[in-house]
Amino acid sequence: MKTGEARQFAAFDIDGTLFRSGLYREVFFELSKMGVIPAESNNRILAKMRDWRHRIHGNAFEEFEKALVINLDANLPKLKITDYEEAARRVLAEHADNIYIYTRDLLQRLKGEGYFLIAISGSQIELVEPFAQKYGFDTWVGQEWERGDEYFTGNTQKTHKGKDKILARLIEEHNLTLKDSWAVGDSNGDVGMLGMVDHPVAFNPTQELFEKAQANQWPIVLERKNMSYTLEPHNGSYLLAEAD
Repeated sequence: MKTGEARQFAAFDIDGTLFRSGLYREVFFELSKMGVIPAESNNRILAKMRDWRHRIHGNAFEEFEKALVINLDANLPKLKITDYEEAARRVLAEHADNIYIYTRDLLQRLKGEGYFLIAISGSQIELVEPFAQKYGFDTWVGQEWERGDEYFTGNTQKTHKGKDKILARLIEEHNLTLKDSWAVGDSNGDVGMLGMVDHPVAFNPTQELFEKAQANQWPIVLERKNMSYTLEPHNGSYLLAEAD
C-alpha cells in the first residue's frame, strides 16, 4: 500500500448509472448497422429487445441484456478488431454526452471535495477508458477481450460481477479509505460494492437491486425527465426526501 493519508473515494457503475444506455449495448447496435453481426444473432437480440420495450414480463430487460452478452461473446472469434474499434469510435462520438443529471452532478461535487473517483463497468475497456477520462475519473476497470492478429480470440475477462473484489483491490492499490465512501449503481451486479461503502445509492434500480436496497435500507434515487427523487429509508419503508 502507498504511504500517506488515505483518500476518500466514490465508485460509480457506468451503464445505466452515469451513461443513460449501455456502452456495450450501443457497440452491439453499431456493429449490427455495419453488417458484421450474423443475421441470426441480430434477429435473436431484436426479439428480446421487443419483449423488453413492450414490457412482456418483469425480467424482460435482464433477459435482453443476457442474450446480448451471450451472442456478442459467441461472435467474438469472427469479429475483426478493426470493425470493433470503428464501432467503438462511433459510439463514443455519438453517445458519450448522453448521461444522467443526478450522477453527473454527484460526480462533479465529490470530485470538487477531493474524492478519488473510480469507474467499474462491465463494458469493454476500449469504451470505458475514454468515457471515464472524459468525466474526470481517476481510475477505471472494464471488461477485456483478448486480441489475436486480426480477430478477437473469444477469451474475455468479465467485470460486471465481483465488483466488491475489484473495489477492494483498488482501495489497496490507491491507499483509499472506506470512511465516508460512496458507491452508485443500478443493477444486481453492483450490490457487492454498494454493500462496502458508507453511502450506497441504488440509482434507477432494476427489480433485483430494488429488493436488495429495501432489504439493506439503502437510499434509492429515481431520475425521470430532468428531475431526480431521493427515497430515504425510514422505519422499514421509504420517504421522499426534501429537495436540497
